[in-house]
Amino acid sequence: MYVCVCQAVTDRQIREAAEGGARTLRDLRRDLGVTRDCGRCASCAHECLQEAHADLGKPGKVMRKAA
Repeated sequence: MYVCVCQAVTDRQIREAAEGGARTLRDLRRDLGVTRDCGRCASCAHECLQEAHADLGKPGKVMRKAA
């Protein structure tokens, strides 16, 4: 699903960024451009980032990489 339409950033990209070490919305802005234009995606992007980190902390949870 597209989270940031302005920069064409998807929830999958946010999960991958979290796997790569992104911890904050500022990290997502630097790495993916999220919130750089209109900023309407900020709350959804933050929520996706939190969910990704919660999933990463679960034992046995395997995150799939995009092909």
